[in-house]
Amino acid sequence: PDTWLPVTDAQESIELQKNYITLDMADTNQYENTYLSTGEWAEGKIIVPVIPGVVTNLLSWIQDRDSYNQGKWASLLIDCVNEIKKLTDAKIRTATFDFVKASPVTCTLDVAALHMEAGTSASPVMPATAPYIYQEADVELATGGGALAEDVNCEAISITIDNMLEDSADGMRLAASGEPLQLYNTAGCRVRGSLSRDFVDNAVYADFADGEEAALTITLQRGANTASLTLPRVLYIGDSLGLPGSHERRIRESVQFVALGSTDGETA
Repeated sequence: PDTWLPVTDAQESIELQKNYITLDMADTNQYENTYLSTGEWAEGKIIVPVIPGVVTNLLSWIQDRDSYNQGKWASLLIDCVNEIKKLTDAKIRTATFDFVKASPVTCTLDVAALHMEAGTSASPVMPATAPYIYQEADVELATGGGALAEDVNCEAISITIDNMLEDSADGMRLAASGEPLQLYNTAGCRVRGSLSRDFVDNAVYADFADGEEAALTITLQRGANTASLTLPRVLYIGDSLGLPGSHERRIRESVQFVALGSTDGETA
């Protein structure tokens, strides 16, 4: 492996899916006594911190496409102490970046792989650098049709990249293999997100109400290391601005958005 990533908490992992079904046929037997597997593959989620110096490879696996608009394959080695999970021919189904105040920046990877087996222990070279934290995220918003400008009022932003990966079962073929033979990206990626912001002005709500496109950029920086997520066309599809209630509460708005591709249809 060329990229090692730690996890911060106990969590579900990527699991082997055996997909057994049992049969109870009219064959003089009164019980289920026959079974078969409809296909075998691996899928699941892992949550990793976003760490300076290793973001480039991670982002490349998530979003790069080839000339056939197909996503990148990767191999994974997951050390579960008494079991080493070795995955080959793996793709990203979705990747969710969470920027939350008082927390490290994390990425939740939903992964599907054509094959998983027991691997052998490797010598990990874990990054010694601490993950990016919320204070290292610079947020810029474009409102009212204007240019990007710094916004310090967001307390949480979540961005999900959906790679439009077909179900693992769809990769099965009429062939001797008991595993999927293909795992196609059926369309370009879809990006959805949400943000929670102090209601210091009505700029975001006005864009939502008027159907005005916005833009959003989040830049992480520590020393010479930088990473950014840039959404040049954002359409707000929901704004749950509610009544303030008690005078002792601050007013927040939670906004849902879609990130669009370019108007020429050629770039993301």
